[in-house]
Amino acid sequence: MAGRDLGDLQRFVTDVVRGGTPLAAREDLAAEVDAIALPSPRGMTPRDRLEVYREGFWGRHLASLEEDFPTIIALLGGKDAFRRLATAYLAAFPPRTWDLQRLGADMTEFVGTRVPWSDDPLVHDAARLDWAFMEAFDAPDAPPFDPRVLSSAPEDAWPGALVDFHPSVRPLMLRHAAHLLREAARRGEQTKRPAHAPTHLIVHRDAACFLHAVEIEPPALALLESLRGGAPLGDACEACARATSQDPLDVGDRLGGWFQDWTALGWVRAVRFPAP
Repeated sequence: MAGRDLGDLQRFVTDVVRGGTPLAAREDLAAEVDAIALPSPRGMTPRDRLEVYREGFWGRHLASLEEDFPTIIALLGGKDAFRRLATAYLAAFPPRTWDLQRLGADMTEFVGTRVPWSDDPLVHDAARLDWAFMEAFDAPDAPPFDPRVLSSAPEDAWPGALVDFHPSVRPLMLRHAAHLLREAARRGEQTKRPAHAPTHLIVHRDAACFLHAVEIEPPALALLESLRGGAPLGDACEACARATSQDPLDVGDRLGGWFQDWTALGWVRAVRFPAP
């Protein structure tokens, strides 16, 4: 290691720590490791000392990913199969921050593009669902909706109204009912692969900090997503009708029921009306 600068040393140690093979089996690294680390007073060799960090890297990060992706674990048939996936994931997307909450941020991209997992669209659905739960858990809080703002709004102000949603709300359109697999796994029940069936969900965190996945009608999801994108209520209803081939009058008729459900579930944070 003589002549190497600090950056070289840091890269070497990082590569060693991220390596998948225990250092006791890496005779090829013995001389380089001996050059940068001393034996411990308790008799640990330089490779033993670096192995502590290597084991810590893999143990901590694999355990974190196991906690974050229970649906994938259930789908793959257990933690051993998931660890093979997670090990490949960490090699492709090593941690970029100290925040373990962000460790799995690229999992959806990974399973969607890497064989053999990319061959199964349900794995991709499971990853999207699990990550939506992570984002909902980590989202900021918001004050509850105050329904009194609605009583003073004139009828002609409603088309221009802007609806703000709780930061934890995560809409999902999946190809399978992956949430049923997750729920069964969480209850410790025997899981079975859900059939292909387009599924529309909202993942959110309630006032008691519990996480939920709620099925929602396709037109309601289309409307909610348009509103979350910043569209005024009138424009969002028209966009929803076009996207779902609905009669605009039907969307308007069902809007009241949807809005009542959304406020009861805590999804709506505020309604802002245009200035007169």
